[in-house]
Amino acid sequence: MDIYSNPQLYDSIHQNYKWDLELIKTFAKQNRGSVLELASGTGRLAYPILELGLDYTGLELSRDFLEMANKKLKNSGKFIFGNMIKFKLKTTFDFIFIGFNSFLHNLTYKDAKSCLRCVLNHLSPKGKFLLSIFVPDPEFLYRDENKLYPVTDFFQFENSQCRILETNDYDPESQINKVTWYIEKNGKMSFKKYNYSMRMFYPHEMDILFQEQGFIIEDKFGDYDLSPFGQESDMQIYLCRKQ
Repeated sequence: MDIYSNPQLYDSIHQNYKWDLELIKTFAKQNRGSVLELASGTGRLAYPILELGLDYTGLELSRDFLEMANKKLKNSGKFIFGNMIKFKLKTTFDFIFIGFNSFLHNLTYKDAKSCLRCVLNHLSPKGKFLLSIFVPDPEFLYRDENKLYPVTDFFQFENSQCRILETNDYDPESQINKVTWYIEKNGKMSFKKYNYSMRMFYPHEMDILFQEQGFIIEDKFGDYDLSPFGQESDMQIYLCRKQ
């Protein structure tokens, strides 16, 4: 099964994820204009922007997630169906962002370039683009394929205490990591499996991608607390503008 076909499970897993909300709010506040979120999911990151009274648009490829976002935030923001790899809207935005590793669903260099080109085309002259992804970690990528690893803390879903365990299969040539999630409900493993894939992008690759597509990196952070990016950083968070 595709994890992006189950918005209720996704929301249950992420209900306590708070650390990126302040980051998004900070930069949206600074730019004080129209906002576009790519891969907007069920609208988790729309809340802090709508609280600021800003004009928000979310672009999402999963129709199930889109339906959930519209249900939760009806009449507040605008949620539209579309693919971050290739989209054409009739307006530009003062702040565009892709949150929480969603950019890694661009599984090829070509897709990543296409996505960034679209972002550039939709950025207003003074607009800013924020991108947040983790730094590829060999300890995570090269794990025992036959072993289940816990991913989440316990959370409530379908009146049960649940957690997610996963296996992964990383191909260093394509840099694609195939992940399979399993749900443990009240201590028992469910038979359902959820699959997704992510392309790993290393910091030097991102630097080149941004430069090639016409961006200037204004700031590069190593965590959601806006600490500077360094060799020990787990995250790579970029704030960019047009060249």
